Amino acid sequence: MDNSAQSKTHTWEQWDWVWHTLAYGLMTLDLIIAWDNDARRGSVQVTFWLTVILALWYVPFMALPSTTWKRNVLPAFLYFLLGWLIWMGLIYFHAPAMMLAALFYPQVYMRLPFRWAVIGSIILTVDAFVVGFLLDSPRDAWPTYFLILALVLVSQIIIGAFINALIQQSNQRFELLEQLQQTRADLARAEREAGMLAERQRLAREIHDTLAQDFTSIVMHLNAARLNSAEAGHHIEQAEQTARDGLNEARHLVWALQPERASLAQGIEQLAARFSVETTVSVETAVTGAPRPLRPEKEAALLRVVQEALTNVKKHSRARRVNVTLSYMDDLVALDIVDDGVGFDPSKIVQNIESGFGLKAMRERIEEFDGTLTIESERGVAIGISIPVETK
Repeated sequence: MDNSAQSKTHTWEQWDWVWHTLAYGLMTLDLIIAWDNDARRGSVQVTFWLTVILALWYVPFMALPSTTWKRNVLPAFLYFLLGWLIWMGLIYFHAPAMMLAALFYPQVYMRLPFRWAVIGSIILTVDAFVVGFLLDSPRDAWPTYFLILALVLVSQIIIGAFINALIQQSNQRFELLEQLQQTRADLARAEREAGMLAERQRLAREIHDTLAQDFTSIVMHLNAARLNSAEAGHHIEQAEQTARDGLNEARHLVWALQPERASLAQGIEQLAARFSVETTVSVETAVTGAPRPLRPEKEAALLRVVQEALTNVKKHSRARRVNVTLSYMDDLVALDIVDDGVGFDPSKIVQNIESGFGLKAMRERIEEFDGTLTIESERGVAIGISIPVETK
């Protein structure tokens, strides 16, 4: 049996083979004793055949699972009565067969509900005493036997109740364990679904903030060119330029989504170098503190913020110089992006497709990781971002 199967089987069920081995071992021992000592009221042959019948009667205990017995209580109880009658016959012809009680008591308490098991064990004990002791005992010894019988009944009921309590407790723990495993599976599935949903929302935001805006602008310019033929060349030129910008944005987006990439500092340097080549804006980068790796999603968020900030510089600020500083501190990573452009009033920014600044998206992206984003603009724009990092 493999480990997964054993984990779904109760301990006492894993010990069934012990009881089965003991049962057939005791039947074999009883036959050996009967062979060495003549049967009391009959021949050895009678003892032999009754033992064979009892051995055949015992086979269903090995063939049927314990749950089958508890689902069919009355047939199971009648089946036990049949076995006890066979055992009574063995005791009558061969007194040492009393030791075969070990065949019955474990099976009674493991195969039947507790109430039925108590009734069965009482009948089993009384019958064994009557046939095994009282029939051949003088009447003046009966009180002693009745006292012994009472003590045996009380003790076996107490032991049976104790065993049943252990079984019930084990059943409860077994059910709780299954519920816990199911809950963990449900939680893992919910986390996967939440992760997929978050990734879809992030991709939707990325496309909305970049490609969707460019496509909207292209449509507007082409419509303007169709309606105003005098300025058609200008609008087509603007649409073409917007298409190029959109293509660059798409390349940046694909690059940012790559699972394997350089470090955060190297990624920022590559973004800055590419931006400087594509524009006339000078971008300088700096790193302070001891660099250390962050979770990939945090690095991707910071890279995306830098990319959006540079895009805003290109479209709106008319800046000539941008400084990007990445700072590693004890419990957080800070990112500062400062340009010398015309600036704006942050309180008057309208967050919609036409605005093009993407500040709302940038803030949402940082706040996903409990970070903060601040914007200052007097002359030029200064964007400050901080994200907490895990400490060992």
